[in-house]
Amino acid sequence: MRVSQGFSKGFTLIELVVVMVILGLLSAVAVPKFLDLSADAEAASVKNVLGSLRSGLSIKVASGLISGTDISTWKYNGSAALSPMEDLLADKPESYIGIRTSGGAPAENGVWWDRQTRATDNWVMYSLKKDSIITKPDGSAGGGWNSNGKNIIHRIEAITENGNTVGLTLSPTANYDFTWAK
Repeated sequence: MRVSQGFSKGFTLIELVVVMVILGLLSAVAVPKFLDLSADAEAASVKNVLGSLRSGLSIKVASGLISGTDISTWKYNGSAALSPMEDLLADKPESYIGIRTSGGAPAENGVWWDRQTRATDNWVMYSLKKDSIITKPDGSAGGGWNSNGKNIIHRIEAITENGNTVGLTLSPTANYDFTWAK
């Protein structure tokens, strides 16, 4: 009879199976998270542009208030309504396609544009690549305004105090309100 002299080297079959099962479970949990990073990246990019627009608007309003300009004319439906991208940003996003004066949303997704149907009707719009990054007040996914339901829409609104315009803000209107999906 032969007696074993020391420990055997290597793994048993059961140890290999256990490791493979653990790796399989980890990949089943991790892969969907990594696949959804494009939605997170798009949300971060959109938030960045909206933040830049709000900063540009704050600078423009401060300049107007210092110079004594009637800033109420710059709001949506004001006599000198601002085109958000054109009038507030020196460096526009690469995906900005300009001012559109007619027609619906562009065919491609992932683009910004200023919408101007008349001189006082200015909006800034973004056509989502992934409508799952936002939810509407009713809980459904996507933006609004057209049949594809994939647009984020903002306009410049007046901030009033005692009937006087004291500032301007960039915000979605009630019809196009949304929250960022978690």
